[in-house]
Amino acid sequence: MPAHDITKLLDLPELRVVPGERKASWGEELDDHVIEFACDTGLLTTEAARRFYRTQRIGTMCAYVIPGSVSRRRHRIYGELMMWLFIYDDWAEQLGRYLPPHEVTAVTDTVHTWFADDEEDVRVPDLSLPRSLRLIWNEVRKDTSPAWRRRLRTELRGYLDTAAHEAGLVRTGRVTPFTEARELRPLATAARPVFTMAEHAYGIEMPAEVARHPFLMQAGQSSAIGIALANDIISVKADLLRGIRDNLVLALQEEFGGDLQLNAARAAARYHRAAAEFTALRDRFHSPEGPPDPALSGRRDVAVHLQILDDWLYEGIKWQLRETDRYSTTVRLTQEEHPNQLLGLAERLRADRSGLRPVRSPSS
Repeated sequence: MPAHDITKLLDLPELRVVPGERKASWGEELDDHVIEFACDTGLLTTEAARRFYRTQRIGTMCAYVIPGSVSRRRHRIYGELMMWLFIYDDWAEQLGRYLPPHEVTAVTDTVHTWFADDEEDVRVPDLSLPRSLRLIWNEVRKDTSPAWRRRLRTELRGYLDTAAHEAGLVRTGRVTPFTEARELRPLATAARPVFTMAEHAYGIEMPAEVARHPFLMQAGQSSAIGIALANDIISVKADLLRGIRDNLVLALQEEFGGDLQLNAARAAARYHRAAAEFTALRDRFHSPEGPPDPALSGRRDVAVHLQILDDWLYEGIKWQLRETDRYSTTVRLTQEEHPNQLLGLAERLRADRSGLRPVRSPSS
C-alpha cells in the first residue's frame, strides 16, 4: 500500500516504559506559567491558540523529563524554551506550503541569529518571536559560560537546518526513505539541544570535549533515534491526516513496503533496539568496571547527562501517551486563529532583499 494511503487504520504497538514515577510535582504550575509567558510575549495572540496549546501541557512534559531541576527559576526557563520550540516547530511545519526552499533557509538562518550573545548579531529583533526568545536567552546567559552556549548554538543550528528539508516534503508530498530519514528525524526533533539545555536545569555544564566523547555521542544517538521512533509511532495517524510525511513509520513503508500496521511494528522493534542500546551504555557507565574510558569515570556531569537522556527516552513517552493530546489531535489552527509569524518574517526578509526596508531596527 502506498505511504500516502490513509484508509487503513492501525493499532498502536507496545512501547515498553520503565515502571514507577519520576515526574516532579510542579508540572501543572509550569503549564500555567508557559502559557502566560507565550501570551505575554506575543507568541500566542488569540484565545483559540491559547486553548490549543493549553491542552498540550508542555509544563507537565518538563516535569517528566527534568524532574531533578535544581530551582524553580531554571525549570521555568526550560519550560519557556520548550514552549517556544513547540510553537516555532508548528509554524515551521507549514513553511513548505507557502515558501520555496531558499526562502525557508533564509528564515532559519535569521532564526539562528536570535541565539547570539551579541545583540548586534540579532536580525529582525522587533518581532514577537525574537523578542520572546531573547528574554529566554538573556536569562540563560546569566549563569552559563560562552563555551557552553556555543555548544548549544551548534546543536540548535543542526535542528534549524532540517526545516528546509521538512518544508520540501510538505511542498512535494514526498516521503524520505528510511535510510536517509533515520539520520534526519533525530535532528528534526531537536533532541540534541534539548538534552544540552536540560544541563542548565540541572546546574551543570559538560565541556564540549566531554560531550563529543564517542561513548556519550553513541548514548545520545541511541536515545535520540529512540525518541524520534516513539514520537513518530504515536503521531503517525495524526501526521497522515494533517498531510505530514516526515515520519519514520512512513519512511519504513516507503523503503520496505507493507501496510502501516507492519511498519509501525517495524518502527517499534527499532525503538526497543535503540532503547536497549542506550540502557546498556548507561549501565556500563554505572557498572563496577566503569565506563570504557577511565577519563569519564566518576564524572557527575556525565552521570547527570545520562539521566537526562534516560528521562527523555523513557519518561517522555509517558507524557506523550498519558498527558497530552499533541500527538493524537489532527487539529491545526488556521492563520486567523494562530498567525504564522515565520511567514511574516519571510515577508520582511523579502522586502529587505528588495531594498524596501532595513532588516535591523535602528536601536540594533
